[in-house]
Amino acid sequence: MHGAAVERQSVKPAEDMKQLGSVVILVGLIGESFVGGQSQCAFPSATHRCLSPHATWEIEWREPNGHGRHTLFLKAISGGTPTNLLKFDRSADLLWSPGGRALAITARDASNESVLWVFGGPTLLPPVNIEDRLIATLGRLPEIFRNGHRYYEAVSWPSSDILRFRVRVYDSEAGKQYLGKFRYHMTGKVIRERSK
Repeated sequence: MHGAAVERQSVKPAEDMKQLGSVVILVGLIGESFVGGQSQCAFPSATHRCLSPHATWEIEWREPNGHGRHTLFLKAISGGTPTNLLKFDRSADLLWSPGGRALAITARDASNESVLWVFGGPTLLPPVNIEDRLIATLGRLPEIFRNGHRYYEAVSWPSSDILRFRVRVYDSEAGKQYLGKFRYHMTGKVIRERSK
């Protein structure tokens, strides 16, 4: 509910600074930011919850017990039992699509990689591994797969069914790095973005 209130809030710069201050405070309390209609959250954080735009879904972060992994749980705001969504080791960045019908999670499990997952459909399950979809669509691109350090990262949702993402890789040659920009369509297809 709080996420929807922040997203729909419209404040003109010269108008009612008290109202603007309350938006900033509310964002700080719920651990979310809204950029271009997209809700973003990161874990670990001081807060344990992340709401989708329009407050349809809630993600709950649970810290590991001892030497376990962090866990993200998904729950419909309308009720129901939380579902185990994803486990990760170091950190996770969440990026909701503008309408809240899809979610991209960049999971950082090790110092040499990050994995990008996309959740969509009526239940947001099952997850889609973006590296797997890239291989299925474009093959094992040498500029990516000859490197041991591969970082898949969500960038933005230009629409509710298209995710922009990037792949940063390095280590095959000293001082050389590759940065590729791609689009994932919720139909399962990956397209390389052309340089301008």
